[in-house]
Amino acid sequence: MQRRSFLYSVLAVAIAALLIAVPLALHSRAQSSSTGSPPLRDLVQEYAPVVMPKATAYSVFTTEPSTRHQVWYRISGGDALFRQRLRVFKENARPRPQNQLPPTSELRQELTTNTPTSWFVFPAETGIITYYFDGDHRTSPNGPWEDAFGLKVTRTRFANGNLYKLGFEDQASLDDYNDLEVQVAILQPA
Repeated sequence: MQRRSFLYSVLAVAIAALLIAVPLALHSRAQSSSTGSPPLRDLVQEYAPVVMPKATAYSVFTTEPSTRHQVWYRISGGDALFRQRLRVFKENARPRPQNQLPPTSELRQELTTNTPTSWFVFPAETGIITYYFDGDHRTSPNGPWEDAFGLKVTRTRFANGNLYKLGFEDQASLDDYNDLEVQVAILQPA
């Protein structure tokens, strides 16, 4: 009888370990850092900037499940009065409504600076995937993080993808949209 209960205990532990390990193994790999830049080629069109006064985040997404894509991003700088934070989310789903972010379980990176970084790269993959770039700020070192007051987006189209320049604003007066500046590239074959 003791032997049987011991076997059941071992079996229960093994099942619990599998239930934890399998989702972690299937979870998409994290992005890696790159010293290069995204291999965008053949400029097609530069679009006028779009100002979004109440936006707190921006999403880029795929629409064709069978088309392979790869997303690159980096902080390119910023001239801020307050501390800045960039949060990057990745969700295997269509885009959510404006300013609605995925759960924190979908958070892939958090950077608390506006100092320029090298490029970060997600692995190339297929599927309907949305990437969210959320800009926040805080007015004191220990204060809470607050959403950006607005966002300016400039899109440049290339033969094999798009480059987005995001500028987040940390003041309600919406003065310059340069407090946290982020570049995002999504590469897709033509």
